[in-house]
Amino acid sequence: MFILAKFKQYLLLFGDLIILFASLYITLYIRYGQTYIGDHWQEYFYPFAIIYILWVIIFYSQNLYNLNFTKNNLFFFRTLSESFIANILITALFFYFTPFFGIAPKTNLFLNAVIAGVLLIGWRALFNLLMARYIFKNRIVFIGYSKEARELMSAFKSEPQLGYESIGVVNDEKIVDADFNQPTVDELTQNIKTLGVNTIAIRYGANLEGETSGKLYRLIFSDVTFVNLLKLYEQITGKLPIETLSHGWFLNNLQESEKKIYDRFKAALDYFLALALGVILLVLFLPVSFLILITDGRPVFYSQKRVGKNGKAFEIRKFRTMIKNAEAGTPQYAEKDDRRVTPLGKFLRRTRVDELPQILNILRGEMSFIGPRPERPEFAEEIAQKAPFYPLRHLIKPGLTGWAQINYPYAGSIGENIQKLQYDIYYIKNRSLLLDIAIALKTLNIILRFRGR
Repeated sequence: MFILAKFKQYLLLFGDLIILFASLYITLYIRYGQTYIGDHWQEYFYPFAIIYILWVIIFYSQNLYNLNFTKNNLFFFRTLSESFIANILITALFFYFTPFFGIAPKTNLFLNAVIAGVLLIGWRALFNLLMARYIFKNRIVFIGYSKEARELMSAFKSEPQLGYESIGVVNDEKIVDADFNQPTVDELTQNIKTLGVNTIAIRYGANLEGETSGKLYRLIFSDVTFVNLLKLYEQITGKLPIETLSHGWFLNNLQESEKKIYDRFKAALDYFLALALGVILLVLFLPVSFLILITDGRPVFYSQKRVGKNGKAFEIRKFRTMIKNAEAGTPQYAEKDDRRVTPLGKFLRRTRVDELPQILNILRGEMSFIGPRPERPEFAEEIAQKAPFYPLRHLIKPGLTGWAQINYPYAGSIGENIQKLQYDIYYIKNRSLLLDIAIALKTLNIILRFRGR
């Protein structure tokens, strides 16, 4: 179940912390011996505890606690190494510019970095190879064929570290498909122990009619866990399948009254963060404006109408990144590697500097730092005709970044925007301070790696 995946993530996090403190202990033991550690452990424990917590935050921002990412491949270990180097630099700055703790461990820091690096790489390689793939494996079957079941089976096959092993789809009406097993309900109930099934995923209300529900009911008395297919899909993929949702689902799941305290706190936080980041806007305003003027002339900014909370239109401004008259009067979606983007515009987009003027929209209360990306009215109306639930994006303020932006590539068509909507509705349903922190950290990762669009 999803709890199992969370357990693995917590195991990974605590494993990292144990490795880091173990590396500190080994460092002190090599340098000074056992007696010294007994007398001076606390002098090192507290400052390094602060540092190691920062390290974990950096690891998180680089997706190193994402089970989809934990694989023994070059990309994973390169990311781990880059994050580790960044952490070492942070640690050096911390100790050399924070005299409060009274220690400047030049040799100790170097030795600790070597030991921690070796132990972390060994621990992560072992976790990826054994713990995440083979221990606590959850053998699951799906009752009834569906697109969601199909996607989950593919995910479990390609991402074994999620901890699921798909046995197949149970369906009395045989579907010809060589890619997965299809036992009947009778075969499942009669051979539940032989198959080793411990989880059954059901799309409630869709395939629990007649004899099927009676046969599955008898399995309640066995060691089998029943899970809601759509809830499992939501937890594993971080999105909600639009085609399965209904008015009743939204009435049951979008409890906006329960979010009032969170929304008020977030609005206050947005305002104070916008004031702080406004300093960056003031610092960059003149040099960025000057560069745009000398490379492509006026105007420096471009403005557009966007749809905000409750469908109310407002105007955003950005540093101009495209050539003049890029649309020639006809609204167009931006494309990947769009030829209309200027050379300077590419840099501004990759660093997200072009977005900074929208801090003014946040100060005016029209936007938030985190939320669904505001869409142009022309496109919003067109998408809503194909996806009736699209206006639900307007339940909350739009944002500079959001769950959809970090999980889905740039949407350049109606179909892609509908796909992206699945992530927006997931965020609206599950939004919280912790989810916002996760989005902020992953957005920071995108900015630092110059991957903005």
